Amino acid sequence: MDKQYFLELLHRYLNDEVTSEEEQFLLKYYDLFSAEPDVIEILNDDQRTKLKTDIQASIWKNIEEHDQTDKKTIPLRTWLLKIAAAAIIIGVCGMAVLFSRNEPGIKPSPLSSVHKQKANLFLVLPDGSRVILSYGSKLRHASSFANMAKREVYLEGEAFFDIKHNDLKPFVVHTGKVETTVLGTAFDVKALPGDKTITVTVTRGRVKVSDQDKILGIITPNQQITYSKQKLNSTQTRINAAQCTGWIAEDDLYFEDVTVAEAAKLLEGRFKVKISFSDELVKSKYFTSTFDKSESLEQELRSICEFNDAFYTYDKEKANIIISSKHKTN
Repeated sequence: MDKQYFLELLHRYLNDEVTSEEEQFLLKYYDLFSAEPDVIEILNDDQRTKLKTDIQASIWKNIEEHDQTDKKTIPLRTWLLKIAAAAIIIGVCGMAVLFSRNEPGIKPSPLSSVHKQKANLFLVLPDGSRVILSYGSKLRHASSFANMAKREVYLEGEAFFDIKHNDLKPFVVHTGKVETTVLGTAFDVKALPGDKTITVTVTRGRVKVSDQDKILGIITPNQQITYSKQKLNSTQTRINAAQCTGWIAEDDLYFEDVTVAEAAKLLEGRFKVKISFSDELVKSKYFTSTFDKSESLEQELRSICEFNDAFYTYDKEKANIIISSKHKTN
C-alpha cells in the first residue's frame, strides 16, 4: 500500500470523512505504518486508542461472523487461514498467531470480554491486573480505571485474577449478589450461570467476600468461601488452592492483545523460570496468539520471538531466559 495514500486516509478518518470501505482498508493496513514517525505525529493518545479499539472490534466482528457461518470443528490453522483471506489477520505460525502489532503503544481495552475461544483466555486489564478467563465466561469492565474510586469488574463464569496492588483503589469483582474485594492478590472466582453456588478461592493475599447485606468472610491462601444462591448463606473451608485452580492449565491458552512482557510473566509461573529482557523495545510489543497446552517452553518462546522480531537465550541450569530485540534502537 502507498504510504502517502494511507496518510490521506488517516487524516480523513480523523475527520469522519471516510467511506466504510476506506475505513476497513485503513484498519487493515494500520500495522504496516503505525510505527512511522509521521504517523505517530498525526495521532494523539485518544485518537490512537480509538483507532486500535476499532481495529480490535473489526477483528472480533470477522471472527464472530465466521463462527456463525461455520459451526463445525475446524483445525485451528485452517480457521486462521480463512480469516487471513479476509485480510483481517496478518500472520499465522506454529503457535497459531492471529495478529501481531510490533510497535510500542497504548493497549486498547474493550468494555467487555466474551470468551468464545475453546481455550482459556489470558488478558490484561487497564490497570495491569492479569486475568485468565475460562471458556464461555464473560467479563465486563471499564476501558480505564483512572477516574474511579474502585476498580470494578463484572464476571459471569469462572476466572482467575492476579491483581496489581493499589492501596488507594480496591479491586471489586461482582458476581450476582456477591462482591469480592481486594487490594492486590491472586484468587479464583467461579460463578457459572447454572450453578447453585458461587465460590471464591484465594491463592495469594487476602480477599473480602460479601453479599448485599453483610460480609461473608475474609479469606487467605488455601481458603475458600462457598455462597448458596438459594439459601443466601455461605460456608468457609480450608482447601488446596492449587487443585481448585488446576483448570487454568487444562486447556490451550489464548492470549488477547498482550505485551511480550505480560506473556513472559505468565510463562514464568507456568514453567518455573525467570525471564528478563536485554532492552525495552521488545517488552512493549503487543501480540495475540494461542498457546497449545502440549507445547514446550522453548516452542512457545520461539514463536513469540519469531513474531516480535526478537531472539532468546536460555540457561537451563539457572532456569534463566533473556529475550532481546533483533534490531535495537540507539
